Amino acid sequence: MSLFPHPRRVVTGHDKNGRAIVVADGPVPVMPTPTNDVNLGVLYETHKFPVSNDVWDDPILQRTTDLVNQEGIVLRTVDFKPNKKTMFHRTESLDFGILVKGELVCCLDDGVEVTLRAGDTCVQRGTIHGWDNRTDQPARMFFVLTAATPATIGDLVLRTTGVSRKDVASGGAG
Repeated sequence: MSLFPHPRRVVTGHDKNGRAIVVADGPVPVMPTPTNDVNLGVLYETHKFPVSNDVWDDPILQRTTDLVNQEGIVLRTVDFKPNKKTMFHRTESLDFGILVKGELVCCLDDGVEVTLRAGDTCVQRGTIHGWDNRTDQPARMFFVLTAATPATIGDLVLRTTGVSRKDVASGGAG
């Protein structure tokens, strides 16, 4: 069940003469995860850095098999279901989350909570966290996830945890 209309994705590029054109324009499916707490959709992904803008090859035709792509960037939409909470998780990434609809509580260790409302941004720097939608309305957040080294505090290396790759795979041919 879709909580919101599928997001529209417009991608620009170049024709053979170097003029700007639209190479893709259409909806991107947002699908439920097996955990049934969120719906995920991948809007764009890169597989190397720096990115080449030379040739158009739609990266979302490949299946995204993890929350983070360790060779690049993932642009993802996440629809949070009403009155649902996600598991605590951490990824080896720098994440920029922009809440566009609804209200969410970002939960950190030791009971720290921050309420976000539409228009707010949360930058996750490899921290363990969870999301809690405590309202009767769905919430939509867009995330830009960039590859990062794991956070290291003294001798403690904070690796990815709480994420099942099969639960977050999305896009592509399935």
